[in-house]
Amino acid sequence: MGMFIEGLQKHNVRLFDSAGVEVLYLRGQIEINLTAVLGSTNWQDENTSDTYLGIKSIDFILQPAKLSIAGNLVEPSRGDMIRYEGYDYDLIQTGNGTFWSWSDGFKTFYRIHTSRANVAS
Repeated sequence: MGMFIEGLQKHNVRLFDSAGVEVLYLRGQIEINLTAVLGSTNWQDENTSDTYLGIKSIDFILQPAKLSIAGNLVEPSRGDMIRYEGYDYDLIQTGNGTFWSWSDGFKTFYRIHTSRANVAS
């Protein structure tokens, strides 16, 4: 299993080097510059009239170790935003009540679920 993990780690470095984009993670007045990989998630959610709505989120995949405020690692949560290419993306809650999920079985990356909010100022 050691060789597999080493290969996965090398792949992850190359993934962020080749497909990574610069984003700004916002929590209140705190801004964190990060590299993320773009993704998406499709799921269904039931609304108040018992009909199912198709929802597609824009996902930002990032390394949990990079999401640090004052030296403390934090999890993505309600009210946080991501700014990318002039747009703000609100974190959205999924059907299981979280604003993120693990991107893989090894719990390597956060997959943060968002929806475009507005034009950034």
